[in-house]
Amino acid sequence: VQLKAGDGGFSVEHFDPETAGILDEIRRRMLPHDSSPLIAELYALNVYTSGGHFAPHKDTPRGQDMFGTLVVCLPSQFWRGEFVLTHRGVVQRFDWGQAIATQPEANQLHWVAFFGDVDHQVERVGMGARVTVTYLLRRDAEFEPSPTIADEDLAPAVLEAWHALLADAKFLPQGGIVGYPCCHLYHQDARFQVKQTPLDQCSANMLKGRDQLLAATALQAGLDVSFAPYLFETCVDETWQLERFPTRKETSRMKRQMDLSDLESALPIHGESSEKVGDFGVTWLEPPPSSGSGGVVRDANADSSPDLPAAGRLHSCEYCEWGYFGNEASDVDFYIYAALHVQIPKLGEGPRANVQPLPRAIKKKARAGNTKVRAKKKKARVAKKKAPAKSRKKRDRG
Repeated sequence: VQLKAGDGGFSVEHFDPETAGILDEIRRRMLPHDSSPLIAELYALNVYTSGGHFAPHKDTPRGQDMFGTLVVCLPSQFWRGEFVLTHRGVVQRFDWGQAIATQPEANQLHWVAFFGDVDHQVERVGMGARVTVTYLLRRDAEFEPSPTIADEDLAPAVLEAWHALLADAKFLPQGGIVGYPCCHLYHQDARFQVKQTPLDQCSANMLKGRDQLLAATALQAGLDVSFAPYLFETCVDETWQLERFPTRKETSRMKRQMDLSDLESALPIHGESSEKVGDFGVTWLEPPPSSGSGGVVRDANADSSPDLPAAGRLHSCEYCEWGYFGNEASDVDFYIYAALHVQIPKLGEGPRANVQPLPRAIKKKARAGNTKVRAKKKKARVAKKKAPAKSRKKRDRG
């Protein structure tokens, strides 16, 4: 049973998340360097009785300024009905029924706050009534976060890993771009729907969780970091880089049947696709999301694998690159995700000024190894284009 708070549906007396200090704790744990004003907007009252449950899901974003959800459990008596959060393999379970049954103060409340793109579920209630109040967590999207310089206490292990990477003469000796697929979704945030400039310690605070940590430590290590939106389709994993995430108006231009020119006119696509330029010159720290190689990408509002980076479905349509929809179009889903690009300087420059190149013999051996890797990748791409692979067959035969 759900009761919405809109239009005066209900109100909560003698409790406010701000005066209770909950918003301060949320800022400290979830947005440690973001000084934007936070608001907890009363949204709904949910009651789960015996047998009630809610399958794993992500919250539907309600406005550009919403970044998460606060769930407060009232001290009613119930058994089981655990609240479970899952994100990238990390699972948190909250057995509030047991906690309420044993707590010394009868009116004690229990709460949890989480980012909106984190999977969560309510397991089946055994008996009693599980009563919770839900708040939407919002921050002022117009408010400029204050710059905060990361120090070594922020994440010494991560910072040490960056320094070790830069000191390795075998790693990108000529420099290059290291890509990190983000753990969180950003495409519905208006601040990422404008052309992105390189991140600094101020703008990096717009990121969430581990994404913010990686960007802040890379900046502290003296590296240039940029935010990079990507788009891919689920037939043959063709991928495009975007100038920025599309606005709702731009997304509405996407049609039931689309060719490449329709796609390029609707969305802020940057350059050519991966079928023509390969991996965009990016060396990935972790594999970016895709529909092949390791699993099927699911919608951001559906049960998704916690081991995959965050990707959200943008549009479903019939797609043919050259615009022929008789035999050669395929039903595809377009997905969107974010990545961080970290610019690694060549040996002897910037934060690698004291790193010397490898001796010639070792360098020659390393170059030979890299040539073999490139040859294998090229061979795999050619095989993918020529072989009647299952993912490509659908597009060829329509």
